[in-house]
Amino acid sequence: MDGMDVDEPAVPPAYTAAKFAMNMIDPSLYPDGVAPEPDTVMEADEDEVASNISADSDAVELRAEVERFDQQQEAFVARQRAEASGIPYQPPPARKAGRKQKPKRRTGPRKAVELPPDIRFRMSLANEAFQQQEYDKTVAHLSEIIRINSEVFNAWMLLSTVHETLGNREQAIWCRISAAHLTPRDVQQWISTAEYALECLEELEDGTPEKDEVLQRAYACYTQALETDRSNIVARTGRADVIMMQGNASKALAEYQKALNYKPWNIRTVRNIADVALDIRDRRKGADIAKGAYRRLIDHLQQSGTFEAEEGMFEWSDLRIYLEFFTTLEQWQEGVQELKELSRWLLGRRSETYWDQWSDDDREWDIYDDRRVVVPGFEPARFPQECYGQGLPIDLRAKLYVYRGKLGFEYEANLHLQLLDPTREEDFIDFPDCLKDIALTLLDRDRPDDAIRYLELYRHIATTTGEISLDADFSVCQGRYHMARGEKVAAEECFIAAIEEDEDNIEARVQLANMYEGEDMQEGREEAFLLVREAMKLEARRGDGTGRRRGPYGPRKPREGKPRPRRPRDPNRKSNYVPRRLINAEKRRQQELERTAEAAKNFQRLQEVQDLALAGDEQAKSEWMQAAKKLVDDFRSYKQFYPWEKYIKFLGYSGNVEGQAAVPARNMKLAAMEERLRQNLAPVEGQEQTVRLPIRIPTEHRGISFDTWLDIFLNYAFSLVRAGQHREAYVVCHAARDSVVWTSTDATFLIHVAWASCAVYAGDEETCVAIARYFMRDYMPGTDSYRMFSAMCRVCQTPVSWYTSGPAQKFILRQIKTMDNIVMRRDNAAATTTTTNAPNNGDDNNSNDPNNIALDVALLTIYGHILFTTTSYTYALSYFARAASLDPSNALINLSTGLAYVHYALKRQATNRQYLLTQGFAFLFRYYRDRLADADAKEKEEEDGDSGERRRRRRRFVAQRQEAHFNIARAYSLLGLGNLAVEYYKKVFEEGAADEEGEGGMMGSEDLRVEAAFNVRTLCYLLGDFEGARGVAGKWLVLE
Repeated sequence: MDGMDVDEPAVPPAYTAAKFAMNMIDPSLYPDGVAPEPDTVMEADEDEVASNISADSDAVELRAEVERFDQQQEAFVARQRAEASGIPYQPPPARKAGRKQKPKRRTGPRKAVELPPDIRFRMSLANEAFQQQEYDKTVAHLSEIIRINSEVFNAWMLLSTVHETLGNREQAIWCRISAAHLTPRDVQQWISTAEYALECLEELEDGTPEKDEVLQRAYACYTQALETDRSNIVARTGRADVIMMQGNASKALAEYQKALNYKPWNIRTVRNIADVALDIRDRRKGADIAKGAYRRLIDHLQQSGTFEAEEGMFEWSDLRIYLEFFTTLEQWQEGVQELKELSRWLLGRRSETYWDQWSDDDREWDIYDDRRVVVPGFEPARFPQECYGQGLPIDLRAKLYVYRGKLGFEYEANLHLQLLDPTREEDFIDFPDCLKDIALTLLDRDRPDDAIRYLELYRHIATTTGEISLDADFSVCQGRYHMARGEKVAAEECFIAAIEEDEDNIEARVQLANMYEGEDMQEGREEAFLLVREAMKLEARRGDGTGRRRGPYGPRKPREGKPRPRRPRDPNRKSNYVPRRLINAEKRRQQELERTAEAAKNFQRLQEVQDLALAGDEQAKSEWMQAAKKLVDDFRSYKQFYPWEKYIKFLGYSGNVEGQAAVPARNMKLAAMEERLRQNLAPVEGQEQTVRLPIRIPTEHRGISFDTWLDIFLNYAFSLVRAGQHREAYVVCHAARDSVVWTSTDATFLIHVAWASCAVYAGDEETCVAIARYFMRDYMPGTDSYRMFSAMCRVCQTPVSWYTSGPAQKFILRQIKTMDNIVMRRDNAAATTTTTNAPNNGDDNNSNDPNNIALDVALLTIYGHILFTTTSYTYALSYFARAASLDPSNALINLSTGLAYVHYALKRQATNRQYLLTQGFAFLFRYYRDRLADADAKEKEEEDGDSGERRRRRRRFVAQRQEAHFNIARAYSLLGLGNLAVEYYKKVFEEGAADEEGEGGMMGSEDLRVEAAFNVRTLCYLLGDFEGARGVAGKWLVLE
């Protein structure tokens, strides 16, 4: 709609009727005093409708027959009369029976169908009960009406009124929405429904789900209205207001522009555009749009010779808003011109256009006529003095002073400043904010002693009247005053107070960065860099829907009572970055002592609840995690424990700022400052950056040893992942790894093992593969690291997408090529000395001696399995063959090779399936014989010992034989040879039955009888043996 996406319409009313239960129906409405069942009522209604349809069809047929008989009679009489008079008979043109003239199509809402008598009777009962304030009876009558016919508009509206009276606001809104769906073309009904939903908006807190839901309902209602009439200005602006309250300034601005296209002289829409223009991401673009809208409205009003626009008049406040856009665009000369022209118009002197020639001075706005009398065309007695300098509002004179100061017209600026006397409090009582603008201009002109007079007046007005507060902008002004006086400590406190008051304040961060940039020490420039990055992030985030939500610009009302107090800042929420570098050593020491005491308190609380948390106490777990979080945050905020690039990364300032190019005004200056600081912080080419640690590395922090700190980090990561916050757990492990404190091999190994455990618990195969690659890379050569890679991917209950991904395959292949190169070089060197190396089964690769490096069976098998999983059986067989050449008796290699042949034989591209199957089962039975022989041999070797130990060992060997039988059975099942598979499944059952002759079950070993029984049941079912399937399931697959 008009290039704007329109949301889906609201839910139709069918769901609403389902919310009213049958027990809400008044039984007295029925003859027997008992409400019939819904099915009975529906059947009766259907029979009645069917009989009515039948009766209507008979009547239509009879009417058509009568009309046809009349036509034949008229034709007979006309023929007889023509023959008697000797005139040839001409029959009338034939017309279809029952055809009527097509009625003219009517537009607009359809006329409401007249309600049946029973519905009208029930509505009268509901209205009577409502008037008598019997609301339960009213709800019962209306529920019955809606059950009979859910399209009764008045029933829904009355039900909404009842719910509103009872305080059920939620139900009342839904009833109104359901009623609006019954008249979908009624625009006014949708608008009134949206306005009704927004009535409770002031009672809801910002950011709550309840408020978001109310805004979504209102948006849907306005959208429905615009689907019917897209030019409806009320619906258009209403939807834009809702969008603005949702925090999407850019979308709201586009919606207001569409509304302005339909009603270009609507001043309320222009004001709303102005209100939202500075909230979008590109403030300059928004200011230009709002300025153009105001200029078009002003031109129209001036041509019409009136101040009256649609929905309001052009006032002094509109001029103030209009001039703000010139300030944003830094168009000082244009701002002066517009201020003088429009002020002259508002004061009734629009005809004095000759003042436009005097653009370099403001004598037009002097208090007296001393300079005005020399202007050609000026008539002193034509207009009173109140239409000149005395009639100019004090805040506009302050604006004029600011503009002249920016342009460098010192003489004119000083003339205005003389009239802005800070000793006259009554002049500024209605416009106190202009005092801050005057003070900032004076500070820009290096006049801090004059600026403090205006700041003190602002403070006096704020403390005495209570109408305004000492906000963040005032703190910034105060800080700039202290900077101009060289009082850097006081200036720092003021800027930090501004950040604490308004965490999104950009100017305070910029001023702090400018102050820290001038320090000699590198730490100061680092602090400045952090502040600039944070300011750039805040600038880029402006207008993207994450900023503060603002209300629409409505009609102005006089202020009643004291203003609503500002919500206090959450004391538990810490600011992103609040440095204090310029305080004296004593204060810095005091702050460190306070932080150390707080850390000791949190550590003591952590130890107190640790045992209860391990025992499963939920309250203790919560308290332990809170204390651990505070400790971890305190450790991470200590800059000396992290390299510079890691420190800024954890603070969230690394990388490019999203949306930076969209704001060319302030961001260009911030980007230049950020680049300058980055260049200063970067080490000189050829010079390594020094580690930021003291000369003597401490062994503890805050009175806690570093080993204990590491335990806190890792246990906190485990707690986070158990709470379902695996991403936060990764961040904690990442912070521990990047710290310069834990650089030893044991600490690094422990951190990555904990990281891997978190990934396994979370089922995050991507992170599992990444951590396993670390072990394979940093602990190479190492067979255990390869086995760990397979084990971690196996325990993740996720698809094998990351196990078989391209990066994982390439990494394993690089490992194999590296080993091949090492072995080839060693073999070439050994050939000269006739030294022969024995085959290595992979166990020697855990040594760090490079001379012991050999081809690793585990590595070759892993790559073969990766290729096997991707159905590349031909390539997988080559790597299985390489592994078999190193360890021919390895049962896993023989099993994998056999299965690869069998699966390859089942592919469409297989050329000789018989050969492939023969090869496959040759390897499978080699695996089968070796597995059984190994179990029997080990069982004979371990016959010594007591009976309990022998029984435990025997169960392990039974499980090994079961595995061999089960795998051969599965291979036959894969080929569809169920008769052969069943024989081996029976051996699985026999092994388990022989083991049960002893005491207990197969504890500690995997019992495959249940899996075998499930497969046998499936085979019996596929072969049609349902009795056999039922018998197997009843014996093995019944859960007790």
